Amino acid sequence: MFLKNYRENPRSLFTIFAVLVTVLWCGANITTNAQTTPKRVPMDFTGDGRSDWATIVIPTAATSPLRWKVTGNPAAPGPNNAFQRAFDYGLGSDRIVPADYIGDRKTDVTVWRPGAEGIFYVAQFPIGTGGITLDRAVRWGTTGDNARQGGDYDGDGKADYTVVRVNSTTGNLTWFIKNSTTGAERTVPFGTIGDADTAQIFPGADFNNDGRDELVFVTAIEDTGVVTYFVGDAITGAGVMIRRFGDYNTDFSLAPGDYTGDGRADFVAIRQSTSPATWFINDSATNTTTGRPFGISDPGFAGGSDTPIRGDYDGDGKFDIAVYRRSNATFYYLRSSSNNTIVDGQKAGDPGDTPLAGFQVNF
Repeated sequence: MFLKNYRENPRSLFTIFAVLVTVLWCGANITTNAQTTPKRVPMDFTGDGRSDWATIVIPTAATSPLRWKVTGNPAAPGPNNAFQRAFDYGLGSDRIVPADYIGDRKTDVTVWRPGAEGIFYVAQFPIGTGGITLDRAVRWGTTGDNARQGGDYDGDGKADYTVVRVNSTTGNLTWFIKNSTTGAERTVPFGTIGDADTAQIFPGADFNNDGRDELVFVTAIEDTGVVTYFVGDAITGAGVMIRRFGDYNTDFSLAPGDYTGDGRADFVAIRQSTSPATWFINDSATNTTTGRPFGISDPGFAGGSDTPIRGDYDGDGKFDIAVYRRSNATFYYLRSSSNNTIVDGQKAGDPGDTPLAGFQVNF
């Protein structure tokens, strides 16, 4: 299951937030070598090497603002005493695409606005007491594109502006990538939906430990439950890996991340037919799988229980097994730095909020 039935994802394409004055957006600057760099941490708005606790509120109206709520991690001076910032940024019809586009190792508050010319609106996270301001606007893509597939596809330490276009006749996928440093543009054909009942494109992930993300998408057959991951080279479009892992009818498929600490992204499936839910991590290098029970399962995929999320919450360089419990607005995670033996929690947001680290991207 790719979260397609979850209530917190009504638009399915990572839509999200903030109203900046139209004059500000229109007046912003328009910006039209692979090397190994330290791994970026998702949702690390403060740049301290830990994913922050971030939720969003999605309006019912496409023209209403989206509301970001970010709580600092680690909490200082103590648990549940972290700084908090809440602000509007973007509209309900926008796609939310937060990543480090600037290269300062901090996640930037970013939305993509579809149109005849799609535009990425990038803002730096407001740590102080001032408001949020637009840093740059980048024209890329068009209405109908899927814009939540960003990654550092050239290894320069910055996420690249990326949209994926689906050929409605053949089902073939084409990735349009704009280098965030030079503005150089390239088109990379990779993958096809084929006869799959559903498909999902994930953010880029590094499967080779070379500091450069690969392209990732996954397909599923509902009758058999077969889930197949496809990994491709972001420069040439050549296939890197095909891996069958998980069951569409019982599992929640989370975007790949490095859970083992070997510098290579791993595959994740969270089984909802067990109680508690069971996290299965497939080591992409060895093709070995481990399982760990954690979180309240949601066998009906109704979205009312724990939502699996991505991130490194203890700052040890490995992704953690983690969930967001909407009923009490609390993040829970297993410390990978303690061999997954210690459970930590942090209240953030408000009951019913959606965790920013739990969004998926479906067709």
